Formats: sequence, structure tokens, C-alpha cells
Amino acid sequence: MAMDVEGKKIGGDARALLIAELSANHDRDIEQALALVDIAAETGWDCLKLQTYSADTLTMRSDHPSQTIDKVWGTTNLWDLYENAAMPMEFHKPLFDRAREKGLLPFTSIYDPMDLDFIEDLGCSIYKIASFEMTFDDLLIAVAGTGKPVILSTGMATMDEVAHALDVLDRANSGEVILLHCCSSYPAPLDQIDLNAMVAMGRRFNRLTGFSDHTIGSIGPLTAIAMGAVAVEKHFTNDPARKGPDHRFSATPDIMAEIAKGARDIHALKGSSEKRLRPAEAAQKDIGRRSAFALRDLGPGQVLSESDFRFIRPSAGIPPTDKAALIGARLQRAVKQGHPITYDDLTS
Repeated sequence: MAMDVEGKKIGGDARALLIAELSANHDRDIEQALALVDIAAETGWDCLKLQTYSADTLTMRSDHPSQTIDKVWGTTNLWDLYENAAMPMEFHKPLFDRAREKGLLPFTSIYDPMDLDFIEDLGCSIYKIASFEMTFDDLLIAVAGTGKPVILSTGMATMDEVAHALDVLDRANSGEVILLHCCSSYPAPLDQIDLNAMVAMGRRFNRLTGFSDHTIGSIGPLTAIAMGAVAVEKHFTNDPARKGPDHRFSATPDIMAEIAKGARDIHALKGSSEKRLRPAEAAQKDIGRRSAFALRDLGPGQVLSESDFRFIRPSAGIPPTDKAALIGARLQRAVKQGHPITYDDLTS
């Protein structure tokens, strides 16, 4: 399974796609947001992902106790959180443009069907559905209607919920769907990531799978890539101490660069699925593999028996896998003690 989005290869033998999640780290400041685009490009990432929503598309003003949240988010009210975190709509086009200038693939997470026309006008080539929205069937159907590929995060989900979302998308004739395993905790503890579930999800649904990461550091995404993730998404910032809901658990530029280098190294390590002699090991094969060497001086016409040779290193003569070619064979020329016995030494 493989696909191509604006020249970015996903799946197959391609390196894992690296998705830099801007999230709320724009701080409602276009210069801050543009600086983050540059960081994503400079650190070797492939994609810039935005989030398209407003407080009113996600929730509503309410004094109901269910709207109360942990003050770690900078407020104790859900509507206020989203009002503070939402990226102004007018930021989208300059960020899309800057991303493409820097060689990045820009796209966004959509949270409500009412924003679909706006995003389509940006030329968005692939859509992200966040974990919190994967049970919002109306949104899935609307996005499927574009016929474009979908990246579906699956945080908090059971396999049955993933199956339901895929069924909704498939019945609505969605483009190809990439599933991202996710632990929707901010930050996410390593002992609750369960990357084996990513592998199991890919097997069950026969889809491309990746990892939406909320852990601290690089070990989570790099482990996921080593386990076969075709894409990795991670929040990033230029300063985790900045005021804002997402900076505290976002990757710094050095971590972003570390992940990008690690992804390249892992891709190099995975290499080809063909089992073959590699150039770097050819010399070792010549030195380290065994072959037949004469135990004494052997003359022309000699009929060989097991007492005439021994299989030793290096690989200069007939290999031990073809011992049958030696036993009972007649030499057409002399072979000195301690010299290899080759096929050319045998009569035809």
C-alpha cells in the first residue's frame, strides 16, 4: 500500500512522513506562526498541519459543570480554552503559502462541516480528522465527499469505534484513509502508548497506519517508525515556556531535528526487503566463509576423498554447501598443500 500527496510519498518503501502540528502554538500571532513554519522546514519535516475551528464550532458558552476543565490549560472553561487557542481564519492562506514555499505539504484538521468550503478554497490536498471528532459521523461524511485522502487519528478509540469510522468513510466513498494510533493525553505517558496496537490496527483493517504522538522527546515517534509507522505527527514549538495551552508538551526544534534524523536513519536501516549480499559485506564474505583447502600436495589425476581437504576460511575454493562436487572428483592439475581447491581444478 502506498500513496502520493503533492509529491510526498506515503507507505510502501517511502520514509515515514513527518507531520509538524502547529496546534495552538501560533499564539494568535501571524509572525509567530510563520516562524514555526520555517522551523518545521529547517528541521527536516515534510508537512505543516493546522487546526481549523472556532470556539463556537466546538462548543458553546455555558455555565454547566461539564464545561469546567483543569486550569493547566490556562482557563477553567472549555469555551474560553478554544477561544484562546483557535487560529484566526485569515492566518490559513499565508501559512499554506509559506509552507509550500518551504517545500512542506500544508493541510489541516477540520472539526465542523461548515468549514469545508473555506478549506477547499485553500487547495487542501488531504484532510485530518482529530481523535475527538472520529465519532462525528456528519463530519466524516462531509470530508469523504471531497474524495480526498483522510488521516484519521484514533485516540481514546476501541477497535469497534475505528471500524465504525472506517465504515462511514468507505460508504461515503472517501479517498484512501491512513489511521494514526494515538494516546490522547497531554503529555502522554510512555507506559500508556501501546504501539503494538498500531500494528494490530493495521493488520485488522489492512490500512496504512502511523502515530500521532503526544509524548515528550523523540523515543515515541522513532519507535513507532521502527515498528512500521508510515507517518508520525507531533506538536512543535520554538519555546516550551511560552504562554499558551500546547507549548508545554510540544517538541522543541532540537527534538524535531533529532526525530527527522532518526527517521532518515531508520529508513536507511530498513532498506530493501530483498535479502542479498550488500556491498559493505562483500569483503567479509570472501574472508569469513569457508571453502575447501588441500591438506597435502595433490597431483593431477588425484581422485579426491574427505582426507584430502578441509573446509576452512577464507572463501577461495569450493564451498562446503557443495561438498558432493569434491568427493570422488578427479583433479586435472596439481594443488599444493594449503591452497584452495576450485572448480577449475576439477576435471569436467
